[in-house]
Amino acid sequence: MQSNMGLGPTHNSRNSVPTVMDSTNTLSERFQTSAKAAVDVNAPVKLAMVSCGLGHVNRGFEVSTARWYSALRNDPRLEVRLFAGGDFPDSTWVANLPRDFLLRWPLFIASLFNKRRVWEFAYGAEMVTFALGLLPHIMSYRPDVVWTKEAPFGYVLIFFRDLLKLKFKVVIANGGGFKPNTIKLFDFVQHLQPSSYESALSFGISKEKMQVLPHFARYKQPDKTRQQVRKEFGLAEDDFAVIAVSAWNRHHKRIDYIINEVARLDDPRVKLIMCGHPEPDTADLKELGKKLLGDRVQWLTLPAEGVHSALYASDVYVIASIDEVFGAATIEAALAEKPIACHPNAGTKYILEGYVGDSDLTVDGALAERLQQLRECPPSKEHLQAIRDSVNGKFSEEVLCRRFADAVIALRD
Repeated sequence: MQSNMGLGPTHNSRNSVPTVMDSTNTLSERFQTSAKAAVDVNAPVKLAMVSCGLGHVNRGFEVSTARWYSALRNDPRLEVRLFAGGDFPDSTWVANLPRDFLLRWPLFIASLFNKRRVWEFAYGAEMVTFALGLLPHIMSYRPDVVWTKEAPFGYVLIFFRDLLKLKFKVVIANGGGFKPNTIKLFDFVQHLQPSSYESALSFGISKEKMQVLPHFARYKQPDKTRQQVRKEFGLAEDDFAVIAVSAWNRHHKRIDYIINEVARLDDPRVKLIMCGHPEPDTADLKELGKKLLGDRVQWLTLPAEGVHSALYASDVYVIASIDEVFGAATIEAALAEKPIACHPNAGTKYILEGYVGDSDLTVDGALAERLQQLRECPPSKEHLQAIRDSVNGKFSEEVLCRRFADAVIALRD
C-alpha cells in the first residue's frame, strides 16, 4: 500500500475489506496507481479478512469486518475471503478456542476473582489458537494481503509468516487505539482518524506504511412507522428514550456513568436502551441498572437492522467514552438524524466536527443536564439533517471502498 491511500471495495462470494485514507496523494493519482496495477497484473489481489470473534461476538471489531466484507465482495480487482472464529454467513470457519467458551468453563472459577484479567487472557488465547488454526488456510489460499483489527493475532501471524518464509503482507486496522509501539511491526497501518496517524508519524513510523481511512457506516430506516417501531421496543408515545450502542463495560464505554446519569433525571417516562454485547463486568452493570432504573432499562444484543430500528425508535443517542478512536455507531446515529450527547474527544470531533458540542462527560451530572436540554429543546429537523449530510459526505461507502481496494492493490506491488 502506498502512503495515505484508502482500502476499498472487494469482490468474491466470501469476504470483504476495509479502507484507509490519504493525506498527500490526490484521488486521481490513486486511480492511476490502481489502473496501472490492473494492466500489469492479470490475477486479482488475494485479500484475507480476519475476525477471530466473528460469529460469536457482535461488537465494533466484528461488525465493521462483516460490513467491509459485504461492501467489497464484488470488486473484480480483489479476491476476498472472510475468515471467522464462529459460524458466520459466507465465511470460512477457523478452529479456535473462543473466549466465551473459556470463560464459561475452564476459567470460570478464576474469573470470579479477577474478571477483567481473566477475560484478557481468554481473549488472547482465542487469538493465538485462531492464528494456529488459520495457518492451513493460509497455506492453501496463499493471500497477498491479510487484514485484521486484532494486534495480538497479527503478531502471531507475522511470527509464523517469517518462520515459514511466506510472502503475504499484514495490515492492522487501528480501531483499538493501539499505541505506535504496538503497531510498528505491521506492514501497513490503517488509521481510522488523523490523531492516531499523527502520533505514529511522530513516533517514527514511515508515512509510506500508513494511511488514514475510516470505516464507513450504514443506516437503513425501517419501513414501519416510528410509532409502530417504538411499540416493538415497549415505548409509549410520551416516553423519552435514550440509546447507547456499545460494548457493555465500565472502563472504556462507561456504561455505569450512563446509567447513573439517566437515573438523575428521576422520571419514569425516561427509558434507556442498551444495545451491545456483554463483557466481564456486564453482570454488575445490569445489577446497577436494575437498582437505579428498574424496568426502564433494556439490554439488547441485536443484528445491524435491529440496531437501526432501535435508533429509529429512540429520542437521543449517547456515547460516554472519554477516549474514542472512532465510533461507527455514532455515524449511524447521525445518519438516523438523532441528537447526539457525547464527550468532545478525537473520535467524536473527527466524525461530528463543529457539531460535537462541549459537554464534559467527565463531570457528574453533565450528561443528565445535556439530556434534559435535548428533551426540553430538541434540535430542529434542519439542524439534524445538516449533521447527517456532513457525516454522509465524509464516510461515503462508495468512496471509502474504492480507496480501500486501491491500497490493497498497491500493497501487492
